[in-house]
Amino acid sequence: MLKRPSRPSVRGVMSPEQISAWVAPVATRWRKHRNLAPVSMAAMRGIEAKALRLGHTPEQLLASGGDAIAELALALAKGRIASGAAAPGAPVFILAGSGAESALALEAGLRIAAAGTPIVVALCGTRARPEHAAASAAWDRLESLTNARRFRVPDMREAAHFRAGIEDVALVMEALGGSTDAIVPPVPTQAGIDLVIRARAAGVPCLAITAPVGLDPETGSRRRGAPGADVTITLHRPLITLLSETSRKLVGELIVAPLDLPRDADTLAQ
Repeated sequence: MLKRPSRPSVRGVMSPEQISAWVAPVATRWRKHRNLAPVSMAAMRGIEAKALRLGHTPEQLLASGGDAIAELALALAKGRIASGAAAPGAPVFILAGSGAESALALEAGLRIAAAGTPIVVALCGTRARPEHAAASAAWDRLESLTNARRFRVPDMREAAHFRAGIEDVALVMEALGGSTDAIVPPVPTQAGIDLVIRARAAGVPCLAITAPVGLDPETGSRRRGAPGADVTITLHRPLITLLSETSRKLVGELIVAPLDLPRDADTLAQ
């Protein structure tokens, strides 16, 4: 299902130092936000709610987050291609779930594809479209882009189609959702986790949106067997749950991207 390049693959795990070098220009520009005092997920939702009361729209928040995620994803993808570990034109592989992080990932995907980098989107769910309203709208908009391919992955059988050649993608963007409420992850999520594990084992960097799958950004609880990420991006302020010693093993390098918020939405950030 994933197109192979005409040359042999270059395998091997990317070192954290390599990945840090690829994202350093972006991380340096956003350092102010990484250095802000961390907050809980509930407090971050409060900041966003205040922004909406001040006249911001949900579409503006989503667009701002999508812009930031796309910029970071392209930096990672271009770094891997420049290193020779992926072929020019290698796609960004997006694993989307059913939550708000999938809306951000698909919004970023629209921008990545518009910038000329092909994307392959795998919706890990049982429905024909994402359950999240904003994610569903972005999913529909992807249909008009010639360098964006969409697939559904409801189970392990469908995931198997993506295993061959997964080492040749430029980047995996993981937006499966971090909640650990269920004793066993839903089957589509298990299929997505399997693809993350295989990609990382083949040396493909993984960028997690908000929190890696299996790490709950609300509570900090972790699921055994969570595949982790090389880089995790969250928005505006770092989340407390991503900063513990145990969380860092799954989070990888934490990048905090700015959101275009009204000035008074978070006065302590000024």
